[in-house]
Amino acid sequence: MTSFVSISDIHIREVGDSGYQCLEDFFNHPKTKAATHIGLLGDIFDLVAGNHSEYLVKWSKVFDLIRFQCQMGKVVYFAEGNHDMHLSRLIKNVTSSWPLNEAHLFQVIVDDMVLEMNGLHILIGHGDELNQEDTSYLKYKKFIKKPVMNFIADFVMPFSVLDYVGKKASQHSRSYGERLYNEEEVKEKFRKGVVNIKKDKLNYIVGGHSHVVDNWTHKEIQYLNNGYPPKSRKFVSIDSSGGTLESFY
Repeated sequence: MTSFVSISDIHIREVGDSGYQCLEDFFNHPKTKAATHIGLLGDIFDLVAGNHSEYLVKWSKVFDLIRFQCQMGKVVYFAEGNHDMHLSRLIKNVTSSWPLNEAHLFQVIVDDMVLEMNGLHILIGHGDELNQEDTSYLKYKKFIKKPVMNFIADFVMPFSVLDYVGKKASQHSRSYGERLYNEEEVKEKFRKGVVNIKKDKLNYIVGGHSHVVDNWTHKEIQYLNNGYPPKSRKFVSIDSSGGTLESFY
């Protein structure tokens, strides 16, 4: 029986930190071990942008964890977030030494996609476009996702500069968010986005970005968000019995 599990927004800054521990706990959970499809739905890393060989070394243990899932025959979807983006060439390099039967199971999602499973339709992605009221972020995303920015991230921007600028921007983003964050207001804005989704036959919408845990049903669509797992200790699980937010040990 096919089943799906996912996690997002763990923001790994270095191997061994709380985000990395979340990923290990997620992969070691019985629900994940039994799953056939795994979603890593954005902001798994606190900063990865473009195809830089330094990432292959820095994050080799993370990619080893992912490879093990593929060796077990699981499909792993990596959705680009706002902290990890322009990943297609990097993931091709990561999997270049893998056997083809493993490599094709590790897939990058640039835009939200509908996963069809057991007759269910599950919209998966980072979830950052649900809040349509955050116009400044949406403008930023539209700009940063342009092909020219992908080219710059891959071929123009040195890793050292990208790493420095990215860390400063990430620190600023966190401090800004901590000052202004109201979880209930954010939750309502994302729920409004769920209501406004214009896709037929959806059963589930799974995403993150908000860092606010939510399990909410509108009409026949269930919206699942694991929040910020280093704090919430949650991940998403969907199988024939329904959709749930599971807890780590």
